Amino acid sequence: MMWTIVAWRWWMPWSLLWRSVAASPSLRRAANTPRIAWSFWDKGAELLPPFRRLCVESWAAQNPHWEIAILDQRNVFEYLSPSDLPRLWPQMYVPWQADAVRLALLAKYGGLWIDASTICFQPFDDWFYGPILSEERREDIAAFYFSAWGCEMHKSKEFVENWVVAAKREHPLILAWQALFNGYWNTKSRADAYSMFLDPPGVPEHPLFRDVDLSHLKRFGQDLRNYLLMHAAFKKMIDQYPEFRRIWEEEMLLIRADDTAFWQMEEPDVKWDPQAAMRKWRGKTDNSWLEYVKKSCPVLKFTRDTAQLLDELSREDCLQAGTCLGDALRVALRASRQ
Repeated sequence: MMWTIVAWRWWMPWSLLWRSVAASPSLRRAANTPRIAWSFWDKGAELLPPFRRLCVESWAAQNPHWEIAILDQRNVFEYLSPSDLPRLWPQMYVPWQADAVRLALLAKYGGLWIDASTICFQPFDDWFYGPILSEERREDIAAFYFSAWGCEMHKSKEFVENWVVAAKREHPLILAWQALFNGYWNTKSRADAYSMFLDPPGVPEHPLFRDVDLSHLKRFGQDLRNYLLMHAAFKKMIDQYPEFRRIWEEEMLLIRADDTAFWQMEEPDVKWDPQAAMRKWRGKTDNSWLEYVKKSCPVLKFTRDTAQLLDELSREDCLQAGTCLGDALRVALRASRQ
């Protein structure tokens, strides 16, 4: 069963937020640019931790005219067929399952993908989806880039993130991205968290990535070349296929994450330390900090380590007034005037 959020008030009990639908009317019409936000939580939307539930509620509050679909391991095949996903999808490590699902949904239906650890502060149409809907703009695909991991650090845009991505249905870059991602996994015999090491070759040595420079994925004491397969596939596309490089350079709306979606992690008193981030977010609100968030951050994305710490909080803790987290969430949960 698929779950869709309908219009609501932010104080409405969670149980009243969801209704099941057999099939979305907008998707039945096969619109090229449906106003639907996709996400994936493998255990099911009803088991989202309070923090992530609040993130999803912020999407609904800021986008009352959008459908919000949370897929899981049980309902995914109501919207996708097995051929849309890698052969080993049922056995995949969950982050890679989510990667496969996001590419398949955007390829098949279009719309917007957003990770469940993302707070939304501004309507999607205002900062991300409007250009895709516009007949006058050439951008048919949109994403964030993280310049700190670019080939030219803090300048270039090769490190295209996948936690918020939007595209028209059957966009050629999404279709190629999906084919590369699935193609890699369809050469493997296992897809669990250790498959890169127990089922060689891993990404850096794999024939698909021969002559692709992935050195930007090995930085700051981390080697993410195996884990970030979607990023490696994107780099292959723009390095080896001139048309995809042209789309990336000329027809892709790219928003710099360093001072928007990742700004809270880049701050001097946090610097990507999850414990420091928790102290900041659970600490007293700084009004200038909150004003920056409201003005400059259409979304804030929490990486895995920080999000898992936030998952331990109750709903009341998350919404505690006077804290950075509580006050930011209260801003995000105010219904948009659109």
